[in-house]
Amino acid sequence: MEFAEIKAVLLKINTISDVAESHAIASGMLIANISANKISWIKQIMGEMEQDSLPPREAIEALGRWFEAIKQQLDDSNLRFDLCLPDEDQSLVLRITAVQEWCRGFILGIAMSGIKNFAQLPEDSRDLLTDFSRIGTEEEFELDDSDEAETAYNDISQYVRIGVLLMYEELRPLREEPT
Repeated sequence: MEFAEIKAVLLKINTISDVAESHAIASGMLIANISANKISWIKQIMGEMEQDSLPPREAIEALGRWFEAIKQQLDDSNLRFDLCLPDEDQSLVLRITAVQEWCRGFILGIAMSGIKNFAQLPEDSRDLLTDFSRIGTEEEFELDDSDEAETAYNDISQYVRIGVLLMYEELRPLREEPT
């Protein structure tokens, strides 16, 4: 599903999370626990809702399909996983903000799956989570030179994408059921 399509679904059901953050939470949950529950994820991105204001069934089904698609992307042997971020025609500020939200959401997803003590993770995964935390909390990115800023944005988003794939492989023993 494309960014705009997901954004429309999320707006329709008035979620508390945006597209990038929702994608990241699901990714983090799945990296830490391949059998992560899509219902828990949907509840997280929707926040507290009154019983009489539940979203339409088709919106919930669309989110469920998106969750399954994220799971398939992570498992793809051709490394087709990509961050769900605004298109290149959107403003650089919007895209950088989305990467920051993605990083914060990813850390939340990891924690939601039960990994609370990051110190117990393999070193590369710990380092990546530290970097994601820094990216997610950076107050201001230097945007004076638009070409340089665009390059930096592309480098950061690729670093995060590759880092996620590395963590997926590195944390595989944590996700697998004992035989």
